Amino acid sequence: MKNRCSVTVVILIAVNIFQWACSSTTVLRQLAKADEIQIDSKKNEYLKVHMKDGGLFVLSVDQLLFDQDSVTGDGNYFNARRQLTSPESGRAGTINFAGGFYRIAFTDIALIEANTVMGLEGKWIALGLVGAQNVILTVYCIANPKACFGSCPTFYAWDGEGFRLMAEGFSSSILRAFEKQDIDMLHGAKTYGDDFQLRITNEALETHVIRYANLLVFPKADGERIFATEKGNFFQSKTIVPPSSCSGPEGDCLTLVSNMDARERFSEANSKNLAAKEYLEMEFENVPDVPWGLVLGTRQTLLTTYLFYQGLAITGQSNGYLAARIESGDQSLRKRVEKIWDILGGIEIELQDNSGKWQKVGKINEMGPIAPDVHVVTIPRVESEKLRIRLKMTQGLWRIDYAALAALTAPVYPVEIRPYLVKSEGRVNEDALTALCDSIEPLITLPGDAYELHYELPDNAHQYEVFLKTKGYYLEWLRDEWQEEADLKKAFLMYRLPRLYLKLVAAKFKEAEPTMEETFWNSRYVKN
Repeated sequence: MKNRCSVTVVILIAVNIFQWACSSTTVLRQLAKADEIQIDSKKNEYLKVHMKDGGLFVLSVDQLLFDQDSVTGDGNYFNARRQLTSPESGRAGTINFAGGFYRIAFTDIALIEANTVMGLEGKWIALGLVGAQNVILTVYCIANPKACFGSCPTFYAWDGEGFRLMAEGFSSSILRAFEKQDIDMLHGAKTYGDDFQLRITNEALETHVIRYANLLVFPKADGERIFATEKGNFFQSKTIVPPSSCSGPEGDCLTLVSNMDARERFSEANSKNLAAKEYLEMEFENVPDVPWGLVLGTRQTLLTTYLFYQGLAITGQSNGYLAARIESGDQSLRKRVEKIWDILGGIEIELQDNSGKWQKVGKINEMGPIAPDVHVVTIPRVESEKLRIRLKMTQGLWRIDYAALAALTAPVYPVEIRPYLVKSEGRVNEDALTALCDSIEPLITLPGDAYELHYELPDNAHQYEVFLKTKGYYLEWLRDEWQEEADLKKAFLMYRLPRLYLKLVAAKFKEAEPTMEETFWNSRYVKN
């Protein structure tokens, strides 16, 4: 009786967390064969098929058959209330039951969940949350599972001496429902001749789904730079003014932000509240009366990575259900998941006006801990040759590598270039090229995959400012180390009371914080 009561409590919490979109809460008092939903992923190979209508199929992998439009297999069907249902009453839409097997149409599926990637190909992988219990993890990752390398595709470009990590694509697109376009400045990229090469890698325990990876290029003269706003507007600049002073709570930080050199200004998170804010103040002198923009080169610390992994851990085997509901269009649930990121926020840019008051003039929201991204925020004119700007941001969340004022000319417009050649493992890969040039069937990469992308520049007599335009999403592989922390009470706090949760989890994060950066960079997944 004691075990039964504890199971009931967990069920009620789970329903409260994941069914907040309904006008009333449904209490499940009886679940037939619920143990068949909570499968021991260490002992069984399974496929959970989450349907757009809320239903769930749990299929054995022994007799699975995938084709272009459907998956066929034997197993059990649970309706949206997670009640085991007979095949006859479980028939819905294009789901067919015959000869002991279900045939389920691809178009009716929100998401699939498996504990192995074997047998999944093409667009089926792009739908799948995968367990990573069979992957050998690095010592660093085992020691600190919440700091394992991850967060989307990584792009390397030539900097004049070698290929250097310069961009990460669509960092916030953690599910297909969050898929979006991303534009990244390849700040240190050098162009020689008419061939430009990018290297794209999957160095994490993730599935990457890439619609396209195109270049946006601008001819430029010596001393000119092109900068982009977060909305994708581009401006040319011939005059760049560094700050004359920069200070934070720790004191002077001018040398850390004066050059894009990986010497970053950052702080530690607040020990009592992970959402606590801080200010960084900068002053610019001898500023002519022309249109200006504040240029910032930034990346995030591993605070958001930790919280993302923490969310996956405490929701445990409910991850698939949560993700499937978001994929099926549950906007209320989506907003709950996004709320914690909204509280942490981006970098707010404030300008001191002529009366001495601080006015908000812009914001940078670009997520991602891997590569610094460079954006410009236009600044209103002030009748003074001295500008004072401050950045308001969550303490311990942002690394500032570069800050400067750029005099902005009229908007400029790029030439967009698709790759003309793709190689993998030293050989031409026509399928990958087709995928990157056809958004219907995207390029899908697994841990350790790497590709060389070649682009033909318009005129090799010019120097170019190069940006990368990508679109896609990624799916994090679920680790057993996370599943051991499953706690739906904590999940309730994280998604229903996020401000309180960010205070309660602060002490635990502070224990991991000192070694997270080292762990992150030493736990990249590379094929042997």
